[in-house]
Amino acid sequence: MPDHLFATKVVEFEKMQFNNPVIFGGFVGPGLVGLVTTGYMIEKLSLHEIAHIRSQHIPPVVVFVGAKLRHPFRMYSDNAGKILAMICEMPIDMEGLYEISSVLLDWAEQVRAREIVILDGVPVSGIPENRTAFSVADEARIKDLEQKGVGAIQSAMITGIGGSILNQCLTRRVSGVSLLTPVSIDIPDPGAPLVLIKAINQIYGLDIGTAELEENVERLNARLNELAQQYSKLSDQSADKDKQLYG
Repeated sequence: MPDHLFATKVVEFEKMQFNNPVIFGGFVGPGLVGLVTTGYMIEKLSLHEIAHIRSQHIPPVVVFVGAKLRHPFRMYSDNAGKILAMICEMPIDMEGLYEISSVLLDWAEQVRAREIVILDGVPVSGIPENRTAFSVADEARIKDLEQKGVGAIQSAMITGIGGSILNQCLTRRVSGVSLLTPVSIDIPDPGAPLVLIKAINQIYGLDIGTAELEENVERLNARLNELAQQYSKLSDQSADKDKQLYG
């Protein structure tokens, strides 16, 4: 592919020594759980930006993050080159999915990544009661993940750039995995990123703190309980008024 202004390319601005990294990815999807989870990882693991992806298929916008203007599709790494994260806050047009994922996998093979992990949500209405994390992977990897406490989902279709990346992994030297959890599409749902972070800690032996997410879940639950009590009180008042009017 020619190297001109519109060619899709991973633009590195920091040369690093990578150590068979695992690459986590979060993109626009149900409940934005992939984006939120990946952003949380970047913050808590103190990952720093090392590259961005330039492409005509990515909207020409900037994102203001950490008091800096940044490209919408960015790559981050820890100092040891073992944990990488990729994040893109903008949807990518369908025509560019294959090109971007292909260039990305070329780069992943170049840095000898051992696995790409797409973080995403399964959309549901309301707040899930019995929430857990599920995996999508090949048969051998699923058995390994089950031993670490994360079972396989029965069926799923992963679309967008995350699905395109996993599709590329089928014929590449990089393993592809997705971690999914139910996420509410009705209201903000901090419980979904919490579940995914706990699963990541279990599987990859990381120690990402979850106190902030747990506090957010507690605040949400308290607010929902308050709303439920208010609704119940209004319903009781309405029933009493009907009883007075109609006997």
